[in-house]
Amino acid sequence: MNVTDLLIIAVIAALLALAIRSIVRSRANGCSDCGSRGSCSAHVTGAPCPAAQDMLRHVEDSLNKS
Repeated sequence: MNVTDLLIIAVIAALLALAIRSIVRSRANGCSDCGSRGSCSAHVTGAPCPAAQDMLRHVEDSLNKS
């Protein structure tokens, strides 16, 4: 194995570690890296996520315009 192979393996290992970390964090509190996690009522009550609902609404509006 040469240096390029080792570099590619290191990058893949780092990306895998970050993906696993993200999955573990999202399962721990359900909000992962959401910017409004601290003030989110859905986080406290378990209600549907308003940020996700807003995102889906914008996507649906964009698709309907096409």
